Amino acid sequence: MSGPAPAPHSPMSDALRVGLRFLGLALGILIGWQTGALLTVAGGPDTRQSVLLIIALGIGGIGYLVGPHISRAAFQNLRRKLRTTSTLDLLAVAAGLTFGGAISALLALPLASLPDPFGATLPFAAAIVICTFAITITLLRKRDLIAPLVHRFGERSPVVATDQRAVRPGLLLDTSVIIDGRVGALLESGFLDATLLIPTVVLEELQRIADSDDPLRRARGRRGLDLLHAMRQDAGQDLETIDLGVSDSDAREVDAKLVLAAKRRGLRILTNDYNLDRVARVQGVTVLNLHELAGALRPQVLPGEELSLKVVQEGREAGQGVGFLDDGTMVVADGGKVLLGQQTQVTVTRLLQTGAGRMVFATPSNAHA
Repeated sequence: MSGPAPAPHSPMSDALRVGLRFLGLALGILIGWQTGALLTVAGGPDTRQSVLLIIALGIGGIGYLVGPHISRAAFQNLRRKLRTTSTLDLLAVAAGLTFGGAISALLALPLASLPDPFGATLPFAAAIVICTFAITITLLRKRDLIAPLVHRFGERSPVVATDQRAVRPGLLLDTSVIIDGRVGALLESGFLDATLLIPTVVLEELQRIADSDDPLRRARGRRGLDLLHAMRQDAGQDLETIDLGVSDSDAREVDAKLVLAAKRRGLRILTNDYNLDRVARVQGVTVLNLHELAGALRPQVLPGEELSLKVVQEGREAGQGVGFLDDGTMVVADGGKVLLGQQTQVTVTRLLQTGAGRMVFATPSNAHA
């Protein structure tokens, strides 16, 4: 049986491959020529020219052969990194490169006046070291060095001020908030002003849940995957998949990897997991909790206020009846057991805020008559 036919190469792909080959050839010849010049300091002019030509053509030929493969992989990796890197990191790299280049330019002239081979190599070596050091410093201290300048410029420039997402850290989504399902509606409403980042470890965990033997877990996992698919189609650029870059030796659990990556990259976490919320906050990571948001958006009720309530079940204590408001708030009506299944007016007596949400205690209004 014949295997599948290979995919035809597009003209653009062939042109890119040829261009990368000649780029590799040019770089190889340049590197070979410089290498040969350093290796043939001694010797006659004819010998030096021959050796230079052989080394340059040899390395150039290697560059011609491997250029498309190395260059394409480098371009793909660069594009992937640019998509997952925050704008603040890019600005920090640019600032460090600019500062390092300026210092290197000032040192290039005195270093170039040194005798060979130091005069030919030290300016380049110094530029690499200084630029690397400057970029490292600006990346490590970007919150102190770069972010204040960006915010100050954003206040003066209407162009930057209207696009605050450019300097806002992205939001890492955990598994629980995806399965919950409300993040899709929240994204459509426009209240989220940052790019949602879906870690690959979260996708893998969702897939394991969707493949579970437990029907309930399987349904929850598939619902999360369907939600991500719908959000990808609707949100477009507001949703990205990223690799956290955290190895199993640094953290084994998914939640631990999320917290570590958020701390390293200056990102925020969107979750409704109480334990992850508390652990992340202890380590200085900003957390947005959907449960807290839902609680803050619930209509406020005050003691003495009358509510219309349908008693749907018995309470834990004797004589109690339980009903629910439209937003899901549980109302415990003292003496409401006799009103089971009825719509009645109740008067709020007190409120209780718990970790699971808010509870309202009330008594039937006719009890006050």
